[in-house]
Amino acid sequence: WMKEKKKKKKPLVAADRVTPFDRWLGLDKDLEAELNDGVDQDVTYVDPSDASNYVSLSLVKPMGIAFVENEGGCGGVFVDEVLDSGSAASASPVLARGDQLVAVGSTLVLGWEFDATLDAIKASDDSATKLVLFRGPTSFLYGPTKASEEWYQENLL
Repeated sequence: WMKEKKKKKKPLVAADRVTPFDRWLGLDKDLEAELNDGVDQDVTYVDPSDASNYVSLSLVKPMGIAFVENEGGCGGVFVDEVLDSGSAASASPVLARGDQLVAVGSTLVLGWEFDATLDAIKASDDSATKLVLFRGPTSFLYGPTKASEEWYQENLL
């Protein structure tokens, strides 16, 4: 009977209700661990106002890139996968999963909805479509440290 009781897991406490007694029992440690699940603690700041954190490449269609819309209401799309079929498979620089699409040609698509972004790619009539992508997390690209539209026009487009 005692073994069964000891195996029961302590219930987690809501973050806004942690008491000194909860801390004494160690319940706040479980809550903190649960809140930090999926958060990459090794992420360092990637400056969205530094042009070296962007890649630019021109690709012919079909590109072979699977884009996915960002979560969290910030809009925009990122590279989910580079398919073997398409010009992106042999492109240089190599695209990486998580690269954030910033511009198509001279059009800033930062924060656009998925369909509108893909329409911008489809609408490109050039023989090769220029893509500009940010290599960093959305929290820096769309957060308080985001670059201004003027900065993009002057430095990347």
